Order: sequence, then C-alpha cells, then structure tokens
Amino acid sequence: MTIAALIIFVGFVILGIIKFGWQRSYSAFASKWTEAVPIDDHTHLWSIVTMVVAFLMAIPMIGPGEGSPWQFLGFFAPVYLGVVALTPEYETNKRQKVIHITGTAVCALATLLWLGLIAGDWKVLALSFIAAYIVAIVTKTIERSLLFWSEMAMFSAVFIKLLV
Repeated sequence: MTIAALIIFVGFVILGIIKFGWQRSYSAFASKWTEAVPIDDHTHLWSIVTMVVAFLMAIPMIGPGEGSPWQFLGFFAPVYLGVVALTPEYETNKRQKVIHITGTAVCALATLLWLGLIAGDWKVLALSFIAAYIVAIVTKTIERSLLFWSEMAMFSAVFIKLLV
C-alpha cells in the first residue's frame, strides 16, 4: 500500500509541476487540475488522487503505533489529508477555506507527532526538510513555494519511515 501511495503521489506531483509549474503548495494544484480535467461540479481529479493516497497511507501509518497511546496519530494524519482532499475549492469557497486550513493544520500536526512519537525519528524529518530546501534553493523556488517544499519534506519523511 505504501509503495502504491508513493508512486501515485510522486507521479501526480511531478505531472502537476510539468503541466502547471511550481505552485505555492500542494493544494494549489487543486484548481489547476479542476480547470485542466473538468469532471463535474462536485468531482475533482486532485481530490480523487489525494483521497486515494490518504486511504493507502492509513493502514501503514496505524500499524506501527500498535500498543501505543499515540496510535491514533497514524489514523488522524491520513484522515485529515482526506478532509483536505474534500475541500478543493478552498480558494473560492469561504466555508471550504476554513475546513481546508483546519484540515491541513491538523494533518501536519498529526504527521509531525506521528514521526516523533510513533516512528521515533526526528532525524529523518530534519534530513527531509534539509533535502527539500536544498532542492528548493537549486530550483530557485524557495520563496514562491516554501509551503510546498515543507509539505514535500513531511510526505518524504513519512514515506521513508514507512518503507524503511
């Protein structure tokens, strides 16, 4: 499941960058994909892909926390990524914006805590941030896409911990 999530996520991000250029965040690709691949008023390709990735990451993230009082973090991180996926119109819909930002914050917090308390490895997170920021500097996108690179660092750290 982790490998499938990784392939889908990385492929989708790379395709998004090729098609739309660097964005300020992963979520900023939502409106771009909606314009490029209109499905209907309530179905968005970005949401489908993000939801599939969240679903595929849930079981692998829950498993390592077995026996820990913090196991719920492995559930919350992908669930709140799903909440983010369900709000693709956050740029134009005020209610979706509130839900999207809240979902993003809870997802990020749960992910950071999962990495430290369940995966037990802040070093992987730190190295992922350093690597992401080096790529951002090399590509000259750090100012425009700092949030994007921060998100990619967290995704990378989770995928590394799940695969190693």
